[in-house]
Amino acid sequence: SQDPQPPEMEMDMPISVVHLGPDGPYVLAGNESLVMEVLGRDFRLSAGAFFQVNLGQAENLVRHCLEAAGEVGSGTLLDVYCGVGLFSAFLAGRGRRLVGIESSPAACEDFAANLDAFDDVELYQGAAEEILGQLDLHPDFVVVDPPRAGLARDALDALARMQPQRILYVSCDPSTLGRDAARLLKQGYRLAAVTPFDMFPQTYHIESASLFELSAA
Repeated sequence: SQDPQPPEMEMDMPISVVHLGPDGPYVLAGNESLVMEVLGRDFRLSAGAFFQVNLGQAENLVRHCLEAAGEVGSGTLLDVYCGVGLFSAFLAGRGRRLVGIESSPAACEDFAANLDAFDDVELYQGAAEEILGQLDLHPDFVVVDPPRAGLARDALDALARMQPQRILYVSCDPSTLGRDAARLLKQGYRLAAVTPFDMFPQTYHIESASLFELSAA
């Protein structure tokens, strides 16, 4: 149908339905955004923004990310494909500066709301390959959580030029992870560990978190 008008509906259930049309989101029932809790922290999540649906494993991913980040002191942390700020909200405050990169306008609005309590947090809206190439950063720790297509080549090259000590690569596709891992190894990194996360039990879908460390010169 070419009709841009959202369908009419009546609902007597405690759920939210939002129509994402050419004129933006239109609330058909409930609220425009949801609140999801991870490790005791509430996250605003708008329609159209990505969030891990398995909250138990999302908590495990966050714990794993914090362990991988370790102590960064006065360093800089970088969250690429940061979404609504799932990792950033727990990393913020660990270093002197946290920088997020996200292309989704809805997710960026949620990120701003979810990280509002923190100082020294910056958010850049746009494609990772475009933003990374313009930033003059030397982060101590980077977390990347790209879509199935993985890291664009320009994004990976720009990230490697920053020479972060550690990169945690959260992947939902083994084939693009393998491709990007090979590229990172050529850029001077070593694969320190790979940890699987069973996001959808009794299905083939396994996410992974791969920790890359910058090899000594």
